[in-house]
Amino acid sequence: MIDRPAASRETKGVQEDQPALEITNTQSLLDALDRRGVSEAERRAFDERVWAARGVDAAILVTDLSGFTRLTRRHGILHFLAVFRRCQNICLPQIERHRGTTLKQDADDLIALFPGPLEAVSAALGMIKAADELNQSLDEDDQVGLCIGVEHGRMLRLDDDAFGDAVNVAFKLGEDIAKAGEVLIGARAYAAVTEAGYDFRGYAVSEARGVETGKVVLEHHAVHYVGDAS
Repeated sequence: MIDRPAASRETKGVQEDQPALEITNTQSLLDALDRRGVSEAERRAFDERVWAARGVDAAILVTDLSGFTRLTRRHGILHFLAVFRRCQNICLPQIERHRGTTLKQDADDLIALFPGPLEAVSAALGMIKAADELNQSLDEDDQVGLCIGVEHGRMLRLDDDAFGDAVNVAFKLGEDIAKAGEVLIGARAYAAVTEAGYDFRGYAVSEARGVETGKVVLEHHAVHYVGDAS
């Protein structure tokens, strides 16, 4: 289960003084933002109530597929969707096996939440291993070019989406930076799994990297499958 941090005393006081915000999905959050206020105090109080109601500490995993433009132009959209279906068949069982929840599918992305970084990293590595093994028997244009980003941190968890710095980092790593066959693990998630003594046998792990995007440097480690250790 994804942990919801306990509200601070200040936040509890705010909640006692004001009615609870009815925030369940993205649209209800957007509607509530119309009442965020104009003063710094009003906005701080509103933000504390939202985080108290919907804030969680969790890990997020974002998958993407490389080659969309090339494959659709060469073979058509149904061919690419068939590749995406292979991706689903690889990824969804790994999400379930490692106690994750599939939050949503966005175009050819899969977005999943996990109780912590150990589960998210385990799922991601299982995905690229399964993709690598499947691709050995497929022609190049039928292969699953799986790219994955993983990060951990506090986020707003809604019924249909999630928002926060960790979410943004995972999307950037998985969609914009990762190459086919790579898992890019954000700095917070990597620190947590290495502190826990995570076993990366069978995978090559890069040194820390930093990629600048939007005037922010995203620190991460790249991991790819190299084969089971004998």
